[in-house]
Amino acid sequence: MNEEIGWKLLKELQQNPKLRREFAEIFTHEIPTILLQDKRVRTTILRAIVREVATKEDIEKTREHVERVRQELRQEILRVRQELSQEISRIRQELVKEIKALDEKFTHRIEELNQRVAKLEGQFSHFVKLFIAFNVPLLTAVIGILLKMILTP
Repeated sequence: MNEEIGWKLLKELQQNPKLRREFAEIFTHEIPTILLQDKRVRTTILRAIVREVATKEDIEKTREHVERVRQELRQEILRVRQELSQEISRIRQELVKEIKALDEKFTHRIEELNQRVAKLEGQFSHFVKLFIAFNVPLLTAVIGILLKMILTP
């Protein structure tokens, strides 16, 4: 009968974390006085504790893993830098190309405007000559008439 109760207790401890914690707390207070006298109990407790403790091998494996991750990260950063550098170079080339195209466009437009201004200057020069050509005879005639009016009584 006692064995049956023991198995029921073990099953309940496995299924109920709260009960298991309470039992462990009580159990750990009694270890020095009762349980450490039994070699099998000490061995079981030590094995359970050792499972939770990191070994030198664990630390070395972790260190190796961290170093691998560090190397992978460095390689990834280098790859991203190279991609970024290539992208910047490509954009720079496109920008230079666009600036040259705009420069050519504006240079052509400025040349067209200069030609139009030169044409207007030439037309204005002809206009002034025509103005003088038509107005000098008129002015001469008016002056002649005025002189005749003043000089003839």
